[in-house]
Amino acid sequence: MTGAPPRPEVLAAVVRRYEAIGGGSPLPDMTRRQAAALQAVLSTRLGGSVRVRPGFLYSAPTVAACLAGLDARDTVVLPLSPYSSRLTTGAYRAALAAAGHGELPLLDGWYADSRYLAALSHRVNETLDGADPSEFALLLTAHNVPLETVTAGDPYVDQLLQTASRLVPALMPGTWRLAFQSKGRRGGEWLEPEAATAVREFAEAGWRKLLVVPLGFVSDHVETLYDLDIELREVAASCDMAFLRCHALNDSPPFIAALADIVVGHLAGRPAPHPVVAT
Repeated sequence: MTGAPPRPEVLAAVVRRYEAIGGGSPLPDMTRRQAAALQAVLSTRLGGSVRVRPGFLYSAPTVAACLAGLDARDTVVLPLSPYSSRLTTGAYRAALAAAGHGELPLLDGWYADSRYLAALSHRVNETLDGADPSEFALLLTAHNVPLETVTAGDPYVDQLLQTASRLVPALMPGTWRLAFQSKGRRGGEWLEPEAATAVREFAEAGWRKLLVVPLGFVSDHVETLYDLDIELREVAASCDMAFLRCHALNDSPPFIAALADIVVGHLAGRPAPHPVVAT
């Protein structure tokens, strides 16, 4: 993933993080669960033979291996990132091109899709579980990227802000901020504010309850289970703030239904008797 073997001290730090969340990442299994759930919904809605298979950038099965095993008449690709960034969907486009499938439709850019936003809203309300939202400062987090990526014209931050501007008004009357987490170890300038800085600023403003929504992630993994649930929770505790964190959308029914709607909407009007979706 990094393009070079990690230094021993970096590898040791990563190992400690995975040990702290149970010894491994839940991401591969969750992606398979999302694929199985999406296949079930699409099979019901489309009334035909639908196969949904996961393909990964940095582990098996790779995007290329996934596509090599498909034999359908029609194939579409659904990246599990709402944001059409060079660092997210751009990486999948490159993988498709490298596998000789650069012509396949990539269903990206659903960061402002109403069904995706409804799934996020459902998750936030589920997390609050009847608590008064006005008592919470709302922190929306996304993965940090080098500042040069955005200044070069990448739409990542703009799309995150568009998602936030549509999501927040119906949910939280209080203060909210978008902040960035999980900064890489390379040097240079990165996006600000960092999540820990935003938490401290909330505390200085008098907030005593914090709700964290990992806006940039659709699955829980080390960057939510460690970077938020352990590291950021410790920051909140040091500021005497109660900490509440939304689970990522994972394989929640509203999210799977939103993904199915995106696929069905794309296929509408196309002769696709046996579609296949690679996630």
